[in-house]
Amino acid sequence: MSDALLSVRDLRKRFGEHEVVTGVDLDVVQGEVVVIIGPSGSGKSTFIRCLNSLEAPSGGTVVIDGTTVSAGDAKALDRLRKDVGMVFQDYTLFPHMSVMANMTLAPVKLGRMKRAEAEETALKLLDRVGLRHKADAYPSELSGGQQQRVAIVRALAMKPRLMLFDEPTSALDPETVGDVLNVMKELAREGMTMIVVTHEMGFAREVADRVVFFDAGKVVEAAPPTELFNTPKEARTQQFLANVLH
Repeated sequence: MSDALLSVRDLRKRFGEHEVVTGVDLDVVQGEVVVIIGPSGSGKSTFIRCLNSLEAPSGGTVVIDGTTVSAGDAKALDRLRKDVGMVFQDYTLFPHMSVMANMTLAPVKLGRMKRAEAEETALKLLDRVGLRHKADAYPSELSGGQQQRVAIVRALAMKPRLMLFDEPTSALDPETVGDVLNVMKELAREGMTMIVVTHEMGFAREVADRVVFFDAGKVVEAAPPTELFNTPKEARTQQFLANVLH
């Protein structure tokens, strides 16, 4: 797809003899929200980690905004880190640093902003998720849901073109899941390009432009949410949805 912000071709990832991602193709256009669902161990998280070279692919190509991502190309990886934000299931905040320090470290270190601008941006982003009053707090003083909201706006502080979410609510108390999903829904409404690995089927139904069902390291089926949830074509998709929706 010529206008794709992200273009993945024949992506493969092996750990030893075991191939956990097996020849995946995927295009994502600017402003699209793609939600990836599937059983545990199906390769979803490994796939998304390959997109920003947290895992080096064993084969295939990943092209982001015209730049081919290569583990051996320092310049391409540097651009990748600036243009692609990622939010993990375990928050990954630096425990010895305040929320403000967590927020401003990357923009300043990578030369995106001067410190004063980075701090101003951080406060605006914290305002957005209702956590400005926690700017001087440390991660241990925050709830899981608060930490994850900080992790999201920390990624946004780099002004990325693409946001990757790897099961961002799976480690949260059920009462705080909604707070994090609401932030993600707002990002989607504002046109942020997003790829989200999640077990939250309600979120997928409501927010996704396209839902991708993963199994055994492959894309089994991809379709708009109404089509995939209501009339899935593949037997394996039907079986999975029957188990998780009923």
